[in-house]
Amino acid sequence: MASIDRYIVERNATQVRTAFAGIVKLAKEKGITRVTLIVPKKGGWEHTIVGEFLGAAVAKALTKGQSVALVEGITMVLESPQTFRPTAAQGLLVGVHISTKDMAKLDDAWGAQAILFLPWSDIESQEWKATWHPTTFGQKGPEAPANTLSEPVQDALVRLTESINLGTGLNHPSDKKHAERTFDKLRSEGHSFDPIEVRRWAQRNNWSSNAAADLEAVARRRAN
Repeated sequence: MASIDRYIVERNATQVRTAFAGIVKLAKEKGITRVTLIVPKKGGWEHTIVGEFLGAAVAKALTKGQSVALVEGITMVLESPQTFRPTAAQGLLVGVHISTKDMAKLDDAWGAQAILFLPWSDIESQEWKATWHPTTFGQKGPEAPANTLSEPVQDALVRLTESINLGTGLNHPSDKKHAERTFDKLRSEGHSFDPIEVRRWAQRNNWSSNAAADLEAVARRRAN
């Protein structure tokens, strides 16, 4: 969801320490009482750099599905992309060394108060930053590429967004046809568009990640 504040801690030697300092700061500033760590998999997680940073006792409790006190008034739980389900009042969601594909599940979570990403690679960092333009905690990495969509293209996407059912995206044939007509009209008027930028725009404007990917696919077909 676009209205949720997003943050990133770039991959570096102090990433984990910087992240947890940021987590505590965010939680206190925003009145967040629950932190959910989402890691690639729970099995063996206590032996990762994050598990070792938290300590054996805390990591073991989290792996068993228990909640632990991060600081007074703030609890923390552990999930994986396979077990994570969006619910109300999920507090701060922290994606730890998961893929941008798995981060999309967090980005679609309507109950989050804030989202923090600890990318494992520079490629994933750049992709997520290009989509969401998050606030950086700690050392900054390379700047994300700027949005290249022209104003007429963005205006057309706004009209499309207002005309379809975002709950189902392009699953309904009439909505898919509407999207196709939108891109055909843009091309006939001489406007170019990058399908990847179309998808990123859609994600920032309340399309679900899956629906945004469908829109990218339509844009790619109509751009050729």
